[in-house]
Amino acid sequence: MSWKYTDEYYKQYTRDTWNESAEAYAPVMRTLDLFTPDLLRAAEPRPGERVLDVATGPGEPALTIAPVLLPDGSVLGIDLSERMVDLARRRATERGIGNAFFAVMDAERMDLPDASFDLVVCRFGLQIVTDPEACAREAHRVLRPGGRLAVSVWGPAERNPLLHAVVGPMLAHATPDETGYLPTPYELGGDGELERLLAGAGFRSPHETRVTRNGVFRDEEDYLAGILEGTPLGHSLREEDAGVQETVLREARANLQRWKAPDGISMPMECLVARARK
Repeated sequence: MSWKYTDEYYKQYTRDTWNESAEAYAPVMRTLDLFTPDLLRAAEPRPGERVLDVATGPGEPALTIAPVLLPDGSVLGIDLSERMVDLARRRATERGIGNAFFAVMDAERMDLPDASFDLVVCRFGLQIVTDPEACAREAHRVLRPGGRLAVSVWGPAERNPLLHAVVGPMLAHATPDETGYLPTPYELGGDGELERLLAGAGFRSPHETRVTRNGVFRDEEDYLAGILEGTPLGHSLREEDAGVQETVLREARANLQRWKAPDGISMPMECLVARARK
């Protein structure tokens, strides 16, 4: 059966599926946290600054940045998912962080004033939003002159065994839309792609760096539970018929075998960290 990819469909799908997986996101967040120091080195948050965290999920890196901004600075985290924002607010309260605030907001149409932030960060969000170019333009708009941007996105599939162990089989058995298009997590991971996108949005001197870290899992089931329950990938897989689901899981488990280590499964993953100025 053919289907048509539209911005409206994808935005609603993104909201619904991240809402669905929000409560199970913690293992995924622990893996993404491995890249947070690299992002913060690019961002260089400073005391007194006003910071915007785009696609904050359950509050990261906003909650890590917030203490750096004291005593007078603050961070606002925005996300399309209502449940992710609820989680972020809960975590801020539990940790007693009073200068981190969170709002449900479309990153492509931010309800924020022009030139109102010193720094914008986005951790693995640009490849999720419906229109990355629009998101980058909005980030540029809300930054003050001279303001800074720091973003991270996934590298290409061949450098991301951690993701592609399951994404590869899913893509192999998925049905493209009527134009032949299938969305993937890797669309900004090619050489220069992210820099070109940021330059096109008006940013000055964009510069990207590739970073590789290893994610560690107890076993195949630990890996599959985290990535399928804690992200929309699980929803996408459940939309397939039973035979396809079984095949994808069998192939994913086979892909994991080469990464087995004495302490479990250790798999490399690459991201690009980019910085730029308005």
